[in-house]
Amino acid sequence: MTYLFRSIRSDFTKIKRQPVLIMHTLLPILGIIIFLLYFSYTPWKNSSKVFVFLQMVAFILPIIIALVCSMALEQEALAGNFHEMLTSDIKLMPFFSKLLVTFLLGFTSMLVLIGGFGAGFSYILKQSPFAFKYYIYAACILFFSSIFIYILHSIISMKFGNTLSIGIGIIESLLTAILATDLGLGKWEFIPCTWPMRFIMGFHKFMVKNQSFLEESQEIHLGIFICILATIVIFIFSSLWFSKWEGRKNL
Repeated sequence: MTYLFRSIRSDFTKIKRQPVLIMHTLLPILGIIIFLLYFSYTPWKNSSKVFVFLQMVAFILPIIIALVCSMALEQEALAGNFHEMLTSDIKLMPFFSKLLVTFLLGFTSMLVLIGGFGAGFSYILKQSPFAFKYYIYAACILFFSSIFIYILHSIISMKFGNTLSIGIGIIESLLTAILATDLGLGKWEFIPCTWPMRFIMGFHKFMVKNQSFLEESQEIHLGIFICILATIVIFIFSSLWFSKWEGRKNL
């Protein structure tokens, strides 16, 4: 455990002045300002404004995750083809450390973005139809349903580089938008990039109707089950893969 903490501290030191840290601090603040300014004069229902905001976050999430994972791991590639990670005394620890750092940054950034928007919408614009805890729940749903995507893009970035990872992130965002419609019925449960969007849509729908998140929704039940199972599977797979990985081959 001490070795893991040291690895995490080392990773935070590496990104101290890197763009990945700026993305997790400035982008949420910028997003809050833009949406609050826009919603200050938009003649929509207050609940619709919140819904549009959360949908936009879910839509860009795959691209942001792809960028973050690419930047966090590309510096390791440039520093001797992941030499430091691959020569660790406990091989899996640097990999777990990288994942935990990206998770911590992502979760904190999501809380700042959604929570900051909720605070501004509630106390500055005074338009929020929901209690503040609604926004905290929404941030948790968006983050935890994205853990699979974080792990997937970490693997892609290490194995193939940032170009492919970012390209896949763009495709995932487009799929998210398409499958958020009726075209996604019966399909979205099996496509990880759609989970944040679909879960937040379900959450908002049931909150507006004052119903339980899981009430009368077989799709949501199935989606949650597959999300949890797939996340566990990809975590185990990524650990086994990294334990045998010897660095990116230059083609």
